Amino acid sequence: EDNYLYSINYMHGGAGKTWYGVSSSCAVSFEKVMKEAMPELFKQSPDLLHMLVTMISPGVLIKGGVPVYTCRQEPGQYVITFPQAYHAGFSHGFTRAEAVNFAPADWLEYGNLSVQHYR
Repeated sequence: EDNYLYSINYMHGGAGKTWYGVSSSCAVSFEKVMKEAMPELFKQSPDLLHMLVTMISPGVLIKGGVPVYTCRQEPGQYVITFPQAYHAGFSHGFTRAEAVNFAPADWLEYGNLSVQHYR
């Protein structure tokens, strides 16, 4: 998420969604694998990871030593992402959901890290 914020996603209804996530403890490894897999894209756009426009197969990450976690969200369920954790997903059809970013007090340290990283 932008600025390493927490996020919460609630699904009101629909077909469900599959989520993939990488823990913040593996963020550096994730970034390294991404840059190795797409060097030309990162040469053109060094801040590519902050644009939220690029996906990679979980299999490529796993092959690169990055643990990938998955869950399936169904209507009535929440998914929470944590600071500096990378995530992506796809809906299995039409869904109705809403999401918001938030910053409790323990986020301040991550906020400072994000400012350094974005520079």
